[in-house]
Amino acid sequence: MNQDSYPHYQRDCGWTHPRNLQRTRPLLENDGDCDAIIIGGGYTGIGIAAQLQTLRPNDDIRILEAETIGSGSPGRNSGFLLEHAFGATSPSMASELYQHYRRTHQTLLQNGLGDKKAQPARIFKGAATKRGLKALRTLEQFLNASQQPFAPLSAGAMTELTGSRYYKAGIELPGNSLLNPFDLITNLARNLPASVTLYEQSPAIRLFREQGMWQAQTPKGALRAPRVFLANNAFASALGYGNAYSVKIFTYAGITPQLSGAIFSRYSQHGQWGLLPAHRLGSTLRSTDDNRILIRGLYGYESEGNDSVKDMLATSLFSRFPELQAYGLEDWWGGTTSLTANGAPLWGELKDGLYVSIGCNGVGIIKGTLLGQQLANYACGEPHIDVAKLMDKPGWMPPEPFRRIGFKAVSAYERRAAGAER
Repeated sequence: MNQDSYPHYQRDCGWTHPRNLQRTRPLLENDGDCDAIIIGGGYTGIGIAAQLQTLRPNDDIRILEAETIGSGSPGRNSGFLLEHAFGATSPSMASELYQHYRRTHQTLLQNGLGDKKAQPARIFKGAATKRGLKALRTLEQFLNASQQPFAPLSAGAMTELTGSRYYKAGIELPGNSLLNPFDLITNLARNLPASVTLYEQSPAIRLFREQGMWQAQTPKGALRAPRVFLANNAFASALGYGNAYSVKIFTYAGITPQLSGAIFSRYSQHGQWGLLPAHRLGSTLRSTDDNRILIRGLYGYESEGNDSVKDMLATSLFSRFPELQAYGLEDWWGGTTSLTANGAPLWGELKDGLYVSIGCNGVGIIKGTLLGQQLANYACGEPHIDVAKLMDKPGWMPPEPFRRIGFKAVSAYERRAAGAER
């Protein structure tokens, strides 16, 4: 069994109670034929499935999810729905991509909230160092050139928004949302059309083509179809695809216990907020609608970290909010993402009938959904965005051990450069 083709997380994430992570959908326990196989039940995979069903309503579409919906990476992230386009080939392409993200954002809110409404939230970049301030100025120029909305924030405004005096300046990014990612991905899966079958705890462990049909094998069954879509991001390489262009990275999050209304109000004078770091290896922070503070940071290469991660997350959180030391971190967990050398996704048709969208580079909710929808359009011969023109093509990565050595060297340099942004 190819166990590297799916994750083995050591810890449940803190977004939901472990009982909500139990399987509610069938295992794949036999062999069968269908019209399309989608490997991965995250934002990209569900985006593919929903769009395929729209274009081909009579097709038999099957999704193979390695875990239960919400227990994997899609339910472990920080819950930022970002319609601002930071990664594009030019300001004009970023402007176009921003409009695509805005439309995708609205679709996600309509289909993924269930009976809930989006919580108003203010999302912004924050800088704590001179290097971070320089990065904010560069970002301001890019957002202005690409006609994406923003507003500068002073140190005083940052303190008012977050309750922390840690940050020297920020840039507000209007129009974005904060959600509980577990709720979002489970609602999206629940709203899939009846013609889409979703199997849980059914990881694809082998993928091959025989007699014109793609076959995806799981531990207890197999599916055959003329078309297969790889949407399992960091784990696609274990099935033999994308290894030269992406690498699996673990990131980590920690969350405080639920704070009393009086305590939490110190950090939410103006409502819910989310902070993105000025430096890419800095810490992301946000408040939650159940009165907690979450921090996300640190990177691990290919394998999940140990309990020392919690201490490092706590150190970063308490440097910003010293008074929270009395409460500590109630939960911490890891999650995977797929990085490419230049931030561009591996997207398109790799072989006859084999379509792929991997390399979310840590911004997967809106971006992954859009790329999934557009991949379905592409596979069906329908109009689609020019992904390479908008986002570029992924750069080649060297094989091991040079890849590991390179990652370690670059990340060590970036950590030093990030300084107090971490």
